[in-house]
Amino acid sequence: MLQAAVTGAATVGHGSIASGYSGPVAQSPDRGERAPVAVGAAAPVIVVLHGYRRFTAAAAGALVREVTVARFPNGELHADVPACVEGRGCVVVGSVSPPGANLERLTLVAHALRRAGASRVTALIPYLAYARQDRARPGESLGLAWLGDLLRASGVDEVAAVDVHSHLAGELLGLPLRSLSPAALLADALPQRWREDVTFVAPDEGAIARCTAIADAVGTRQPVVWARKRRTVLGVEHLGLVGDSGRRALIVDDILDSGATLTLCARALRARGVEEIAAVVTHARFTGQSSRDLVERELHQLWITDTVLRPSRPSQIGVVAVAELLVPILTGVID
Repeated sequence: MLQAAVTGAATVGHGSIASGYSGPVAQSPDRGERAPVAVGAAAPVIVVLHGYRRFTAAAAGALVREVTVARFPNGELHADVPACVEGRGCVVVGSVSPPGANLERLTLVAHALRRAGASRVTALIPYLAYARQDRARPGESLGLAWLGDLLRASGVDEVAAVDVHSHLAGELLGLPLRSLSPAALLADALPQRWREDVTFVAPDEGAIARCTAIADAVGTRQPVVWARKRRTVLGVEHLGLVGDSGRRALIVDDILDSGATLTLCARALRARGVEEIAAVVTHARFTGQSSRDLVERELHQLWITDTVLRPSRPSQIGVVAVAELLVPILTGVID
């Protein structure tokens, strides 16, 4: 059924997180050609792990060094970092999502940067994994707190990510956290027919704010519809839609993993008589066949960002680059 990039800076806070647009992006007012980025001696050194260079594409003139983490024959990791980091702030760009080697590499490089004399280390992690592990019963692990302990122990001073899932993330990480809103870039990626006479739908209550942000960026005046759901031991249970929907609906969410939440929402909309359904998702993990079935059977179109690029993703979806959104973090030009 299918046919097919995120701007906004959030406020910084230790133990808190904000995801609305509140900061500048270095570009011309019409969102066309980029304005020059001021990069001076005080700008951070950008250290990029292999496979993540795409996130630095918009930081023209910045000092970018790619670092390779090698593995000895016995399986142990080793990294060499640039000598130019002494006394400088650094931004290390990578991932902490499974497989575990990603987290190993990023923390090893951060630790090496501090040993090499870096004055400050920012971990730029476009997709902040473990953010859904923000609550735990007694005796259970708490993934987000565990991640924060590892990052702090490795010398990381702050974290920046795109569209962080949980409002509890800053508190649990125990580090200043900057969440960058993708609303404006995603809104810009929508063709005209998905900007007019469209009902914007949040697949659960937690997605209302990000759905509203994209609806506002598009300029719609229609209220957002949202789906009531609850999680049970058997999975997600859909409890109905709140609000009135039109002929076309656009579902907005931050994470597409198994696809269960979006599938239930799409089916509820179809049962209401909605004829065309599309979706916008920030982080698309496409875990399992059910997530790919969602794309093939339930949606007319799907747009995702490139924070996660899974080999298993369907080829016909629209991919929106987030490099432009990351420029303030990479250059240190932040209000």
